[in-house]
Amino acid sequence: MKKVFLFTTAIILLTIVFTSCKKNKTETVTQRVQHNWTLVSIIDNSHDVSGDNFDTSGIAGDFVNFNANGTAALQIEGQTGTVSYSITSDTQILLATQTYTIKTLTDTQLILYTKEVISSTDYDEETINLKR
Repeated sequence: MKKVFLFTTAIILLTIVFTSCKKNKTETVTQRVQHNWTLVSIIDNSHDVSGDNFDTSGIAGDFVNFNANGTAALQIEGQTGTVSYSITSDTQILLATQTYTIKTLTDTQLILYTKEVISSTDYDEETINLKR
């Protein structure tokens, strides 16, 4: 009788241990993007036959807040606005009318990149660096 009691107790304890273990909850890309981000910089490069022409923007206090309703509230160089956005794949986001590649997405960093080829020698590219 004692063996049956110990065996039953062991089964119950094992069941409790294995069913109470914390399961890893995987967030979707949309859930990971939907946060308030501080804008670190926007780096624009207008490349032409003479080479790269970089322009960097972003000042203290700038931000991009991706909301759950598909809008992004933003402030860039003191100018505020709201644009629509959607996650089109695990690696792409449509922000207003521009599609960006998600280069980096961690709990603390989001880097977006886009490139538009104008001719065989000319292109425009933009990198948006955000942090939390």
